[in-house]
Amino acid sequence: MLNAALSAPAAPLTSPSTGKRVNFILSEKSHSDLAALAESTHRSMTDVVRLGLGLVKIALEASKNGHRLVVTNAEGQPLKEIVLPG
Repeated sequence: MLNAALSAPAAPLTSPSTGKRVNFILSEKSHSDLAALAESTHRSMTDVVRLGLGLVKIALEASKNGHRLVVTNAEGQPLKEIVLPG
């Protein structure tokens, strides 16, 4: 089984010359979820968004190639499939 590791960038963006600023509006629930994920993973909210973007990219590429994203237990038994809306 192929495993892909994904991690947030080692160093946060510290200046406008190293990245692009993006502003967007989140619902109260989405903002609360983002803040909770950042706190529980000891990452910044920006890093959580980057991580999420990377995961979505992997999921879309897998789907495009006819593959499925499946969460398994330690023994490899499928627990759930991750399906992104088309």
